[in-house]
Amino acid sequence: MLLLLPLLGHAALLGGPATPYPTGSYDSASARGYFLRRPLRLASRAVEIGFKSASFAGALLSDALSGDEIDGPRAEERGVALTNLLVDLGPAFIKIGQSASVRSDLLPPQYVKALTSLQEDVPAFSSAEARDIIVAELGKDKAQSLIAGLSAEPIAAASLGQVFRGTYEGQAVAVKVQRPSITDRIALDMCLVREVVAPIAGAFGAPGDIAGIADAWGAGLVDELDYNAEAQNAALFNEELAGSPLEGRVFAPAVVDGASSRRVLTTEWVEGERLDRTAATDDVPRLASLAMNTYMNMMLETGTLHCDPHPGNLLRTPDGRLCVLDWGLVTSLDSELRLTLIEHVAHIVARDYAAIPADLVKLGFVPAGQEQAALSSGVVDLLTETYSKRAEGGGFANFDVPALFEELQVLSADAGASIFQIPPYFAYIAKAFATLEGIGLSADPNYSILNETLPYISRRILTDPAPRMAGALETFVFGETKGDKSARVLDAERVGTLVDGARRYAAAAAVLAADGVVAESDGSGGGGGGGGEGEGGAASAAVVAQAERAADSLLDLLAEDTPASRLVLEQVVLLLGASSRQRWSELRARSGTLPLPSSPGGGGGGGDGGGERSVLGTLVDPLGLFRSSSLVTNDARDLAALEAADKLSALAAELFDGASVGTAAGTVPSGQAIDQRELVSALARKAFSRRDDLQRLSRRVAVEALDQVTERLAARGS
Repeated sequence: MLLLLPLLGHAALLGGPATPYPTGSYDSASARGYFLRRPLRLASRAVEIGFKSASFAGALLSDALSGDEIDGPRAEERGVALTNLLVDLGPAFIKIGQSASVRSDLLPPQYVKALTSLQEDVPAFSSAEARDIIVAELGKDKAQSLIAGLSAEPIAAASLGQVFRGTYEGQAVAVKVQRPSITDRIALDMCLVREVVAPIAGAFGAPGDIAGIADAWGAGLVDELDYNAEAQNAALFNEELAGSPLEGRVFAPAVVDGASSRRVLTTEWVEGERLDRTAATDDVPRLASLAMNTYMNMMLETGTLHCDPHPGNLLRTPDGRLCVLDWGLVTSLDSELRLTLIEHVAHIVARDYAAIPADLVKLGFVPAGQEQAALSSGVVDLLTETYSKRAEGGGFANFDVPALFEELQVLSADAGASIFQIPPYFAYIAKAFATLEGIGLSADPNYSILNETLPYISRRILTDPAPRMAGALETFVFGETKGDKSARVLDAERVGTLVDGARRYAAAAAVLAADGVVAESDGSGGGGGGGGEGEGGAASAAVVAQAERAADSLLDLLAEDTPASRLVLEQVVLLLGASSRQRWSELRARSGTLPLPSSPGGGGGGGDGGGERSVLGTLVDPLGLFRSSSLVTNDARDLAALEAADKLSALAAELFDGASVGTAAGTVPSGQAIDQRELVSALARKAFSRRDDLQRLSRRVAVEALDQVTERLAARGS
């Protein structure tokens, strides 16, 4: 109560706002002024909170007197007690607890674990009151039409409102009605949290800007109370999906504008099952991947992230689509942050650890100026180890979370500075993705959320024309050599990772039709065995068909001038040059040799050494002028490119044809490399039908080839 005296001392002030939030948005100063004029309400609620909190506070005091820290042996028990207390204190405190459940920088891990169990289900308020609110919000005529088809009791109740099922103008609808006086109650509680609880927490040594964190929580709470904003968020989500690969696969319920307001939200009724309770258990892995791609799309492409994806807000519809409910709580990520997150993933995959400290500064995890401290102190090494462990899957079941944070604290203390922090925006991201991970683990105990981000990242890196995405792509496939264009060669393993991610993205977007899906096959139906005459010809035809598809896919990729096509063009020209030089060397060797004791050089290629010249080399270059020229001899980069091509041809088979290539002529087994000569022949056959693409491409090839020749001559001094 002593901490209330500064507030109560100003109770005689006249004027002030008529409501806690006159603009409809969170405003701590306005709420403070409002409740200064109502000191008895402020004091009464403070006493109630104090009385209910006394037992928990006493337990903490007892721990302190016995020498136990807040994260001591009773931390797990205290975390459960805190969770129960927040539920008893009401909606504002439940929401605060949910937000705090992802703030491991504020609370010990045992508390965080307990707070994740918070449930919003609470007793419903009177249906009669709900109907009165509908009338007050919509007007008598619209309200009567809506109420006439409303269920007698709510089908679900939560801390901020409750939902009824009904019909409106012949359409099945869901109607969410806000609790009576909820805004005023939340405003009162948030005022006390900010003006009283925050100073107490600071006095006990809680890190960070506690008042600022309280403001962030308050803003999120008040935003959730504006159902007009929630309707706009849902509509924006559907608009942003239009034209994307996710269109038709994922959606938010359409809002019925004529029956919605700030405190009443009417949407289409969506039949579906909760993702964690669906009878279609075999489909949960696909839906989990689809949900992950959806959230990655929101976080990294559109920048508007749905922050409350608990299982009750994710439904599987009978036709296999994913419906995302409850758009009251969203957060926005600016374009700079989104690009940095993608670059950070590229650096992790490429093991470009030198770039990670700068990423962590840009992302807000390491204070500016502390990059070297983070690197030298071992924080980056620890995070790298953490990434690797998380990539193994299984959530935190095989992960010692307390030990991780203890090690981070030790490293920070040794560095003599705060070198690692949790940025405010990350709380909402962590909450969303922690829930998605839980859904994935329910279907697969080895589920890895880090691996599940790869499909979206792969597609984005391959298709986004932005210059920074070009850099991320180069990092992904070249690693630390990306900056040296004269030396870099594709890393086949990383390209395979990228290809696999892109394929998984497409697979996750597939929808199970209500009447089933007919998988692509060779159309042969039954009948095993076979063999005999014509088998070799059938296999050859399948190989040709495989090369045809590969040629079309390659031309489709190269037809557009994108970062991915430019990178592929560079490597294709490199490979063509290396292959030509290798072929020339083979032909020269097969032509035989001529004994020339005093020859000044070989003919047209390396290997014409000593006193011998190849027959072909002598005919083409009688004087041996190009014997040691880099234009006709392969260097280490060329050999690496040829080796990578052999590995990539097998990967290309999977990229273009899936697990296996099936045709009427036969089947190419999974992993069977694309025949490079057949690919060249297929490209030649398409010279006329795709002449426009090839004409544009030939100009780009010529420019790239000239650049590479110039680089070779400059590097070898020829």
